[in-house]
Amino acid sequence: MSGKEKASFPRDAEQARVDIELTRQELGETVEALAHKVNIPARAKEQAQEVAVSVRRNPWPAAGGGAAVLALIILLIVRRSRT
Repeated sequence: MSGKEKASFPRDAEQARVDIELTRQELGETVEALAHKVNIPARAKEQAQEVAVSVRRNPWPAAGGGAAVLALIILLIVRRSRT
């Protein structure tokens, strides 16, 4: 064992219990984060809600994007009707 490993190794039973509890908490947080990461439908729903809140707070970029799409569609219709 190196000196660094000896320093982090629990010296008594109480220190070992604390170390075990901290490890359990960290493991629980890690498992929870992984479960959230693989739950794609929940993540997609969260992202959609974030976008909806963002659009409600500032609708101008969404309106501008919608106007640009509408202008593109009209342009395509006009070009096709001329050919």
